[in-house]
Amino acid sequence: MPRKDPSPADERLDPVRWRRPGRGTLFRLVAAAGLLFTAAAVLWLQPTTCATPMTAPQSSGPAAPAASASGPAPDAMAIPPGSVGVPVRLADPTALTVVRPGNRVDLLRIDGDRDRTVAVASAALVLEVTGADDPATGGLLLALGPDEAQRAVSVTGRGFAIVIRPG
Repeated sequence: MPRKDPSPADERLDPVRWRRPGRGTLFRLVAAAGLLFTAAAVLWLQPTTCATPMTAPQSSGPAAPAASASGPAPDAMAIPPGSVGVPVRLADPTALTVVRPGNRVDLLRIDGDRDRTVAVASAALVLEVTGADDPATGGLLLALGPDEAQRAVSVTGRGFAIVIRPG
């Protein structure tokens, strides 16, 4: 008996037919989606801070105030009344490894054209040291009087140097 030609439906090369997923597969998919959603929500809602971990002040100067939940970081000091906080990048960033919050420093600006230093501030309070572990990105936050702050930010130079005062 002669064979019939196969019908077009029989010529299909798709060996796998789609079936609805079972209860176990659906449960695993829902659980994975829930976990991914929870992780994304935690990352989205987690507060970010810019403060770097620091050690406690080792000077006999004023102590850091107790931090509240909305206050400064535990090792950061509050800006004293009558002062302003001025961020300073040092010409020699390795000095960041020896200065601590609470130290008093003299701030000197290095003039680029004459290689001389000009006194900007005397006995400035160090409020915070950032990037002590990576001096290329670190700096100081100093409490300066308004006139000292104006001198610090008004003229550009090659950077700043500090002299740490004893006690």
